[in-house]
Amino acid sequence: MTSEEKSDIMIKNLSTGSVYSMLKRFEVENYRGFSEKLVFDLTARDYGFNQNLIFNGVVNKAIIYGKNGIGKSALGFAIFDIVSHLTDNESLKKRNYRNLEHLDRPATFRYFFKFDNDEIVYAYTKFDQYDLRKEELTVNGREVIRFNYFNDSEEDRFVDDTLKGSLNIDLKDNKLSVLKYIYRNTPTNPSSPVTKLVNFCEDMLWYRSLSEGNSYMGFTTDSFELTELIRKKNKLKEFQYFLKQNGLDYSLGFEKENDGYILYAYYGNGKAKAPFTSLASTGTKALLLYFAWSTAAFPKISFLFIDEFDAFFHYESAELIVKLLNEQSNFQSMLTTHNTYLMQNRLTRPDCCFLMTKNKISNLYESTDREIREAHNLEKMYINGAFTE
Repeated sequence: MTSEEKSDIMIKNLSTGSVYSMLKRFEVENYRGFSEKLVFDLTARDYGFNQNLIFNGVVNKAIIYGKNGIGKSALGFAIFDIVSHLTDNESLKKRNYRNLEHLDRPATFRYFFKFDNDEIVYAYTKFDQYDLRKEELTVNGREVIRFNYFNDSEEDRFVDDTLKGSLNIDLKDNKLSVLKYIYRNTPTNPSSPVTKLVNFCEDMLWYRSLSEGNSYMGFTTDSFELTELIRKKNKLKEFQYFLKQNGLDYSLGFEKENDGYILYAYYGNGKAKAPFTSLASTGTKALLLYFAWSTAAFPKISFLFIDEFDAFFHYESAELIVKLLNEQSNFQSMLTTHNTYLMQNRLTRPDCCFLMTKNKISNLYESTDREIREAHNLEKMYINGAFTE
C-alpha cells in the first residue's frame, strides 16, 4: 500500500472509539475590534492538580478575564461565527463585522480542533457574516479543501475525492459553505472529518447572562420558555434544590391557567402566592436561565460559552456555577467574568485562567516569569501585578 493510499484511508476513517471533540486553538483577525491577529491557545500545561479541567492535553474549562471593552464578548462572537454558515442554528446578526480600520480586508478565522488523536484545521475568510470568500480544511496535515469562491480555476476550487466522492460541486452562491454543501449532499459517515466538524458546531452553545432575556447562539433552532421547560422536563424539585444551594428557599408549584401553566411561589403555608418570575430578582432570573440551559442542553452540547456569566451573581453563586461546570466532563466550556475571587487553585488552574488585552489573550502561566504552584494565591498575585497583561 502506498503512502497516498494510506493517507486516503486516514481521511475516510479517522480514529474511532470515544469521540471527544475539542477546540485546541483559535485565531481571528480583522473581526470587529481585533485589528491584528488574536491567537487563543488552549494547550494545557504540566500541572498535577485539577486534572479534571484538562482533556487530552487541552483546556476543557476556561475562565476569561479582561477590562471592559477589551473584546471578551467579541471573542465569543468570533468563535461562534462558524455556527452561522455551517449550521442552521440560531446566530445573532453582528454589526461592524470587519474591523473599522481595515474595511478593505476580509475577516479571517482559523480553528484547530482535536478529535481524539486527529487534528483538524478549518479556516475561512469573510467580508460579512454570510459573505464567504475562501474555505480551507486540513486533516492531520493533509489539505482536503481549498476553495476560493471568486476564482473558478481547478487549483483554487480543490476538494479531495475522499470527501466529495462523485458529488459535483458547482457553487454559484458564496453564502453557502462548500463544507456544509458536502455534508448535506454526501452519505453520512460518522468518522468523516466533515461530519465530526459539523456535528461539533451544531452542538455549540453561547448564551449571555444579562438582562436582555434568553439571548443565545447555536445548539438549536427552537425557542423555549424557561419555566415551561422545567415543567415539561419534570425538573421542579431539582430547580428548587438548585435555588436552595444559592441561599433561596422557595416553595414552588405550577398551576394551569388558560392555555398554559404559571410557576408560582407560595407563602404562609400556601395562603398567598405570586408568579415566580414577577418577584424574582435579576440575579435569581440569571440562575433560572443557567438551570434551564443546563437542563435543555448540557447532556448534548460539545462546547459552551457564557458571556458575563456572573454579572448578577453573589460571589458564592458564581463559585457554585464554576464547580458545577467543572463536574461536566462531556463538553468544553468558557466563561467571561470580572470576578477575581474565582482565581483560586481549588477552582481552576493557571493554564485555565486567561487574561485578555488588546489583540492578545494569554493564560496566567504565560503571563509571569514566576513558577506558579498549587499553594499560590492567584487572586492576590493578580491584584499585586504579578501577571503582565
